[in-house]
Amino acid sequence: MAGIRRWVKWSGGFLLVLVLAGAGVAYAFLHTFYPDPPAAHYPPPADAATAQRQDLDYFRHYLELDRSYTPQARERAEALRREYLAQAGSLSPAAFALAVSRMAALADNGHSRVHPGPLSRSQARLPCRLYRFADGFHVLRARPACAELLGAKLVAIDGHPVDEVAQRMYEYFGGPRNHYDQFAAVFFLESPPLLHAAGLAQSPERLSLRAILRDGSERELSLAADPPDPDAPRVYSDSYLSPQRIENEAADWTALLSADAPLPLFLRDYATPFQSGPLEGGSIHYVQLRSNSDEPGHPIGEFLQRAEREIVAARPRAIVLDLRLDQGGNLLKTTAFMRRLATLTDSIERVYVLTGAWTFSAGNVNLALLKEHAGGKLRVIGEPVGDRVRFWAEGGTLQLPNSRLAIGYATGLHDYAQSCFGQAGCFWILWLYPTRVASFEPDLRVDYTFDDYAKLRDPVLDAALARARERE
Repeated sequence: MAGIRRWVKWSGGFLLVLVLAGAGVAYAFLHTFYPDPPAAHYPPPADAATAQRQDLDYFRHYLELDRSYTPQARERAEALRREYLAQAGSLSPAAFALAVSRMAALADNGHSRVHPGPLSRSQARLPCRLYRFADGFHVLRARPACAELLGAKLVAIDGHPVDEVAQRMYEYFGGPRNHYDQFAAVFFLESPPLLHAAGLAQSPERLSLRAILRDGSERELSLAADPPDPDAPRVYSDSYLSPQRIENEAADWTALLSADAPLPLFLRDYATPFQSGPLEGGSIHYVQLRSNSDEPGHPIGEFLQRAEREIVAARPRAIVLDLRLDQGGNLLKTTAFMRRLATLTDSIERVYVLTGAWTFSAGNVNLALLKEHAGGKLRVIGEPVGDRVRFWAEGGTLQLPNSRLAIGYATGLHDYAQSCFGQAGCFWILWLYPTRVASFEPDLRVDYTFDDYAKLRDPVLDAALARARERE
């Protein structure tokens, strides 16, 4: 009995040590990669100058939290912060937002940026919604004041070529250029106050747009901006591809495509973030992910289990995995699926992965894992992904106390070309999923143009299906 008591005592102590050690590791992990910003303790500002000085003082913590800056970039950001402190009170809200955006953009990292969604809701915005296709920016949604431009290609803003305007505004976002073009550029192009603050528009209240209409004629239209709308839909421009009504969207918005248009597979039922089903009589199985996380009413784990069961039962020759609109999320939700996808059945000869500039963050991790584990079966088709093989992620969001600008900071280094262990900031989870990926570039580049969209074509999926039929 005494021996049993000693054993229980010893084993209980050992388990306690394990629990404490595990808790210590968990605390260190969270503290390292998901630190909270410090509380902002400032008295209520008496004027705009004080409010901006307080925000710029608090921004110091962003420079401490975000680890993606090079030493030179961090030094430059700090120098700008001091310059803006001297200008506090003289900056309009839009100019101040650009000042903060410029400092964050110096990190040149896709996850380190002023969040464009909240920024857009705090600024006046045109009654048009733009989307960037491979052949330029087009109007996909419009209120009555912009209705005649619906479907038009934007070529100039206040006399500046639109590509020049997008290039100039890139200074306020940074990171991979194609991701900026797809993800953030439209928020700047739709905002008279932001373009005016950048010296690219004559008025903070309206813009003159020059566009080529769908019949080939050219039109110049001066449009007044709608006032800031904190309740505007919380979506990015990918949602405009679907003619479905967007939550919180005013009733007077009109989509280019009709609600009953026979959309390509990857745009159907946009409220549902995941798809799985047979193509070509079952010889090909299609899986689409538009997120790497649970979405409201759509737990991703249950979806992936169902997709696996369907693939195993159908025994297809090829898998098409559509990651073109996968903007990321929790990489751990999909790692097991990606590692075994190519070997779910011995019938699988090819895995075709479809990519684009929206393919970002954990969406790129999916691609890295497939490249590592699918071997010679993998073919990547589409446009280049929206991030690099080496990037910084994790972290959180810091919000400035007065302007309420929300800024994402990155704390964890991801390198899918080679191991980053031993380097400062290397994300610990990568030890479990080592990869050696030379590039994220597609094996076959296929662009998606406005003409494809308007004519309800999907050249990227068509290219994958053609190769699957040929057993290429």
